[in-house]
Amino acid sequence: MKPLIYAFVWAQDIVVKSLTYSVYTHKFLLAPGIEPLRWRLGRWRAFRTFELTARKSPAYADFLRRRGITGRLPFFTGRDEAFAAIPEMDKDNYIRAYSIPDRCLGGKLPRRGVVVDESSGSSGTPTSWVRGSAERRATRQLLQVGFARTAKRLTKQPFVINAFSLGAWATGMNVSASLTDMTLIKSCGPDRDKIIATMKEFGPNFTYIITSYPPFLKGLLEDTRLDWAEYDVVCAFGGEGISESMRDRIMESANAVFGSYGASDLEINISIETEFTIALRRAIASDPALAAELTLMDEYGVLPSIFQFNPFDYLIETNDAGEIVVTITRKENINPRIRYNIHDRGHVARMRDVVPVLRKYGHQEVIAEKFLDLPILFHYGRSDLSVDYNGAVVPPDALRDVINGDAELLPAVENHRLVSYEDYAGNRQLHIALQLSPGGVVVDESSAAARVFAALRAENGDFNNAIKTSAPGTEPTLAFYAFRTGVFAEDGAKLKNEYVWHLDAAEAAEVGMRAGVTASRDFQRPTS
Repeated sequence: MKPLIYAFVWAQDIVVKSLTYSVYTHKFLLAPGIEPLRWRLGRWRAFRTFELTARKSPAYADFLRRRGITGRLPFFTGRDEAFAAIPEMDKDNYIRAYSIPDRCLGGKLPRRGVVVDESSGSSGTPTSWVRGSAERRATRQLLQVGFARTAKRLTKQPFVINAFSLGAWATGMNVSASLTDMTLIKSCGPDRDKIIATMKEFGPNFTYIITSYPPFLKGLLEDTRLDWAEYDVVCAFGGEGISESMRDRIMESANAVFGSYGASDLEINISIETEFTIALRRAIASDPALAAELTLMDEYGVLPSIFQFNPFDYLIETNDAGEIVVTITRKENINPRIRYNIHDRGHVARMRDVVPVLRKYGHQEVIAEKFLDLPILFHYGRSDLSVDYNGAVVPPDALRDVINGDAELLPAVENHRLVSYEDYAGNRQLHIALQLSPGGVVVDESSAAARVFAALRAENGDFNNAIKTSAPGTEPTLAFYAFRTGVFAEDGAKLKNEYVWHLDAAEAAEVGMRAGVTASRDFQRPTS
């Protein structure tokens, strides 16, 4: 029976492949009403890819053997449960533990058709990711379908400005490669001068689709060298989340702002924002009862980003720690990811479960925006408490290591905290707060800040690039605080230290941080 099921999966792969070659036929695969079939086929594809990888990848075979797991799943009963029991892989236990060739199917890299991009994230050492032609084709097709859907609604010729970081970085490279044969495109990177010069040169007779990180987009559209009212602009972002206040600020000059969720570890376009998910997120932000029923905001303390994804291509689970675990179901990827833990927090809900809740609380306006019945991904950020800054991931542990390695700071600093917030202008800011030890040790703040940022940039290539491309006025800041004052006023009230704060503009001002946020006196953090 199993061979018959896998034969059926193989047959539908052929049908799907034939439809995905054109953006005009690809839309049939996203048609409403077949969500249960997509859901089940995606799982069968994941089961097949697991067994294929266990047979053909030396690294994965060893990974399973060391954990006492066989490379085959039961067929008649218990398949889903057995798959959920497969050990999770992540960067530490799998990517760094095995060589790139050993992780590939067949134990070697193909001789041609492979593109290598990289990420450094918070590890300090760049990690290379190999992507074969089938994987790149799938990414290209998904980006093209999304672009075609956007372009269909435009009255002017589209002109894509790729403002993601270029070079070996995954997102900028893939956006350029994916859209070159679809539209007019210029890859400027996050260079505000070059983008404005380009738009002045080509004029307002295009719809400019500008892709980049949210803080860069906001800073670009606030640049007064261009009369934005004369231009049609659509923004597409990735790399980090966006607040609805920042979205509103960008939409003062742009017609639309959409994001996507992905990762270099996996793929850059796993899920996307739609009109429905944006409306759902705004409804959740305004309705505590709806939020309580659909989200884990009370537990995580943040408004989730919300996306839709295709379960045919990605099997997304949530483990007991609340972390997202992703399986790329395609068998063609040369370096498969089976139950890969990106260490982000989140969970999945199916549309058939969400719509009744919306109806229950009277949010018909959100239901009216639904055009895809794809499942929904709620994303709450990094599980290791890292913060995003201009597309880079900055973990508190990296700051701890810098402090512990500095002979002057180690005895002087009692505690540290990464404070991520938006100021009243809507700019995303990162502030490093260092609490001085009791006794009033004097440290030169300017010299210490220079050393801390130099060390963080040396260890984290993404952070170094994020600072170089940051908009004026959004550079990260550092300040010292006397013991139990300012942002550390409530230290000691809890058993565990807090190393990360996510604040809005009002809270940031209320705290009275010394990072350029004006306050008339030292305030304590609000309890609300």
